[in-house]
This record gives sequence, structure tokens and C-alpha cells, in this order.
Amino acid sequence: MDFTELAFKRIDGSWIKTLDYVDWANELLEGGCDAPSIWELAVCRWDDYVDSDQVERLFQSSINELRLELPSDWYSALCTYSSSICQKMLQGLLMPWECVQEMLTISDDYNEPYIHWIWLDLVNDLDPAKAQTDCIKFNGALDLNKPEECIQTVAQQFVFLCSVSLPERFPWVWRCEMCQALSEENTFTQTKTCTCTRCGGIATMKNMRFFENRAALVKSLDGGEKAGAKC
Repeated sequence: MDFTELAFKRIDGSWIKTLDYVDWANELLEGGCDAPSIWELAVCRWDDYVDSDQVERLFQSSINELRLELPSDWYSALCTYSSSICQKMLQGLLMPWECVQEMLTISDDYNEPYIHWIWLDLVNDLDPAKAQTDCIKFNGALDLNKPEECIQTVAQQFVFLCSVSLPERFPWVWRCEMCQALSEENTFTQTKTCTCTRCGGIATMKNMRFFENRAALVKSLDGGEKAGAKC
């Protein structure tokens, strides 16, 4: 269990167990971490009785020593945890379909958080039964005949999106690329773009359920971040 999973379980409250903290410390030791606070926390494994208050104190000491920061809200913790799963897949530590299954499990467990609709839409698009139908394909810009490549491409996009500030209902929103106006009109439609009612831009209001529209957003945000970094 890595820190992002532990932090998410902690803020969620429904999964966390005292021994999860101890197991996390032991995994860090096995990975070569030699922080004294981690050693103290890890040896709790051998106690006949694991004191939850003591474990909490040692855990706080550990994150202070390692300069880790616990997320302050549930949704950011969810995004960070989900992003870390995708990163493991991109690093070759998980198979693409294993990553997808993890995303679907999180979605099922937490009543389909909006950000996870990126994955729900992809799975629907990859369903062979829908390949020859007129169903909406939100990822039609990708080669759906190469599912593992699609999963990796979507994962790269997802990791970036989890690192920036997004509207609460994203990707269930329309966003104007000119004036950044948002609309929560129905996104389950074949329509990819429309006229912005605020600035009047033709086809500048984009349905964020579509992969290519999110890709354009990522490009604009990534370019802005790089420009800011150079200043």
C-alpha cells in the first residue's frame, strides 16, 4: 500500500485499519527507507497488542519526517489515489486492464464520482457489442481496435487532469475554450461543440465527455503551466 492509497483510506474512513499504517511502514523499510520514525512504526507489527493511539502518533511523526502531506478533502484524495494507480500502469507495474478494473471498482464503491466517468465512457466504447452500433462513442478519436493503447492514452490524460483544478462535475460539463464559461447542459449527446452563449464563440463550447475535447484542454493548460514555469 503506497501513501496515496493510505491517505485516501484515512480520509474516507471506511477502509482504514490500524495495521494498515504498520504495513505501510514495513513496505517503506523493504523499499530502503531508513527513517527512524518509520522503524518505530514498523516494529509495532511484533507487539502483542497494537495501540491505535501510539500508531497514530508514530504515523504523524513519520509523515513529518518524510515531509509528506495528507490531503485536506475527500475528492482531492480520491483523484490523487486514482492517478497513482494510472501511473503504476504507465510504469509497467500494472497491466492496462488491471488498471481499468481498479478504476471501475473505485467507481462502483463511491457512486460513480464524476472524474471516473472518463473510465466508464472508455469501457463502454471498448465494448465489442457496441462496435457496430450507432451508440455515442466519446473516445472515437482513439483507435478502439487497440484497447490497451487506448487505456494507456486515456491514463496519461487522466493523470494530468487529476493534477489540475477542474469543475466539480467534470467531465459532465461544457467548457468554452475562448472565455472558459461552463455549462452543465446534457453531455450525453453526439454533439461535440456548440456556440458559447456568453462570448458568442462559434463551436467554442466543448463537451468534455469527448476525449479530443479534453485533449485540447490538456494542451492549453499544460502550455500555460510550462509558460508560467519559465517566468
